[in-house]
Amino acid sequence: MKALSAREYQILHFLLERRDFVPVKEMASQMNWSEKTIYRELNALEQSLNRRGIHLERKPGTGIALALTQEQTMELRSTQLMPGKKMVPSLSVEARRIKILTNLLYDSPEETSINKLSEQYFIGKASIVNDLKAIEERIAPFQLRLEKSQLGTRLIGSEIDIRKAMASLIHELVNEDQKQEEEHAQEHEARIDGNTLGELVRHFGSDAVEGIRCILEETEQQLGYTIGDPYYINLLTHLLICIRRLKNGKALRLADSVSEHPVTDPSVYAIAKNMAAKISEQCELELPGEEIYFIYQYLISSGMSLPSLNLELSGLMDKACAQSQAMVRELIQTVSVMIHRDLTTDEQLYKGLIIHFKPMLNRLKYNIAIHNPLLEDIRREYAEIFTLVSLGMLPIAEASRLNSFSDDEISYLVLYFQASIEKNSKKKKVVLVCSTGIGTSHLLKSRINRSFPEWEVVDVISASWFKQMEDWADIDLIISTVKLEHHNLPVVYVSALLNDTDVSLIKAKLDEERVSPDPNKMPSFSLLEAYFQSSCFHMETNTKEQAAEEITSRRKLFASVLAAAGADGNLHNRTFAEARLNKHLSIFLLRSELTANPVVGFNVTTGETGKGKLEIVIAFSNDGPFIELLMEINSLFKCKWIYDQIMRVNTPLELAEILQSRQSGKSGHTQKEETYGYHQNYQ
Repeated sequence: MKALSAREYQILHFLLERRDFVPVKEMASQMNWSEKTIYRELNALEQSLNRRGIHLERKPGTGIALALTQEQTMELRSTQLMPGKKMVPSLSVEARRIKILTNLLYDSPEETSINKLSEQYFIGKASIVNDLKAIEERIAPFQLRLEKSQLGTRLIGSEIDIRKAMASLIHELVNEDQKQEEEHAQEHEARIDGNTLGELVRHFGSDAVEGIRCILEETEQQLGYTIGDPYYINLLTHLLICIRRLKNGKALRLADSVSEHPVTDPSVYAIAKNMAAKISEQCELELPGEEIYFIYQYLISSGMSLPSLNLELSGLMDKACAQSQAMVRELIQTVSVMIHRDLTTDEQLYKGLIIHFKPMLNRLKYNIAIHNPLLEDIRREYAEIFTLVSLGMLPIAEASRLNSFSDDEISYLVLYFQASIEKNSKKKKVVLVCSTGIGTSHLLKSRINRSFPEWEVVDVISASWFKQMEDWADIDLIISTVKLEHHNLPVVYVSALLNDTDVSLIKAKLDEERVSPDPNKMPSFSLLEAYFQSSCFHMETNTKEQAAEEITSRRKLFASVLAAAGADGNLHNRTFAEARLNKHLSIFLLRSELTANPVVGFNVTTGETGKGKLEIVIAFSNDGPFIELLMEINSLFKCKWIYDQIMRVNTPLELAEILQSRQSGKSGHTQKEETYGYHQNYQ
């Protein structure tokens, strides 16, 4: 048989492995080729196979298969699929790009070539060029780039950024289906989930993972506490990457990490040095001072496992720095005001956040990213509190001279607040409203007590008596089997038998009431309207140069807001803390000591439907009504139709009129539409 082309060989390999009829459409999808290309290559392959008495069998509506005898199958497998013959299974486009990126990161700054990649993955050079373009976009957020020369293509950037990109890629791959080594998954399932362990073993080998795991356990004994699972995985991953890069001769340099080596905790630094010595002995390599300091950064940025803190909690509170204490109190106070519920007396919430905050601030200081595998679940299940915590962290980020807190960091804070809210929601004082039937009243009360044992049923009354009730003090909820006239308290309508559907309705109402303001109250943007200045309004239209123009427009808006606040418009050394509520809406914050009231600016970027962006910039002083302003922004975030109105404005006057109409109640929307719009989150 004459030599096959790369594509013919890949089709032959595919059909040999399947040994069944395969639709051309499926082959095209698997190999990322067009169906026309598949047919052309099949015709060429068929000519080569016919010379050996091998035929392709075509079955209309079913597909194509190899018509082989057992002897022919064995011959093909021995001649075309020899053990030493390199063959890459067909990959999806995304899987192929991940493999190329992985190799570029691990081998950086070594070159590869388009020809080499084309031969390795059995695809055309044009596809490889597209792959490299996609990879360039993917690595841009890590300040990495691809450099092309006559020698080939290589990935370049600082060593610290290369390692961050490697860690991020591993976290992405963890969520993909992987075959796990069962014994490892069972042995470490308490600390590392199976997908994560499988991915680490695949990248670094089981011996390396086990060796660093043992060193980490010894380190925890020296620290005197157990590192929390997500931080443990983060540290384990980065240590494995560190060793991999050091073995390839790629060490951190002083310029890559920090300009100086401030050690705020000498005892932890001593533990980091001890860890480095054990790694050096185990892996037979020397760790320079920068690498030791790198380990120290991760140690002081790792949070503790809460179950291990029960006995030492009071001592840890004594060691909490004043900065963390002030920030935690400010955050709790801000969120409390926004959810209309006092959480400031919750000691468990305060202590949990104190323990979490210092390592979190260290992570942000050293630009260490933490991954929360439950991020999307938390964002979906606790969308309201996620938004409020994001807004509440704005002044803290600005005061700490930080640009932003990642969604992963926010998601961990959300869990503390959600636990506090649910705990404080357990004890409720309720009134049951029934028809005049005494039997059904007792039955309903009995079932409420059984379904919600923490609640206090204050009274069971008839619908007629309900109208005469005047004192509703301390009542949290009304549960009724009959329709009632409008009442300020939340009401849930149920059947007298209180079935499972009724219980679900009650729980849903509680979830809504935990963090949501009164749904019957129309949203007002009086503060946004009052503090908005016409000079602080900018508009842009999406173009091919969108990213560059957005940044330019944003900087112009920053300067305008600063000028309106009476401050110097120079943006140098100023921190603009950002809360990105979704891909359409971002809030920027800067502090100004020159104005008593906030100054608000709007940057509207219009374009195709669904691609517009709104940026709100706030300059504020410590004395201004800042929390109330954040509450109005939260209302705007939840009202998609108001956002849509703002995205259609062309002048600052039109924007002011929209904000003012909310304040005065002028709107073409009915009260029912107002309520529904108020609760509609948009992503």
